[in-house]
Amino acid sequence: MQPLHPTATWLTTNASGILDWATAGHRTDRNNYCVVGNRDEKIIHVAYHIDLGQQSQKLEQVEHLSVAGNNPQNRCVNQNSRIVYCYPSCANTTLQGLVIDSAIKSNEATTVALDIQKSTHLDWAITVMQVDYNDPHTRINASVFVGPNSWCSVYIGVKPKLGFDWLYEIQLAKILP
Repeated sequence: MQPLHPTATWLTTNASGILDWATAGHRTDRNNYCVVGNRDEKIIHVAYHIDLGQQSQKLEQVEHLSVAGNNPQNRCVNQNSRIVYCYPSCANTTLQGLVIDSAIKSNEATTVALDIQKSTHLDWAITVMQVDYNDPHTRINASVFVGPNSWCSVYIGVKPKLGFDWLYEIQLAKILP
């Protein structure tokens, strides 16, 4: 899948080893948000045409190296003991916290996507991918912006009180209308 008019404001994700996915916030068959996948083959391709608004600053590549709390595998704002892994690309810490809270609540991608939409009250595209952590061929190749007003993604693994662990790649994007 290629963006219709590739520019610097397109972000894409190509992933394999995805057990399930769900979306919320926008239809996925429009020009600015597209999701194509095959659940039998465990692959998904997502494209977002990002609305950067009136940002005049220069976009730069950055690395997030800080570690909060005692778990070096949890770099997120929420240090809940049920979080096994958490790696954010989300400069808006309030939004990051809402995404994490939703991810902890359920092992079903659809439930998480709808909960994020309900809790954030944003008109953004939401994609939740349930990652197969047992598949050695699992890969996620995602382009991201660090701007707090256009993008938020969180890679999070959760160990519930009962049942099996789950792992998500969650992406929120402010797309062009």
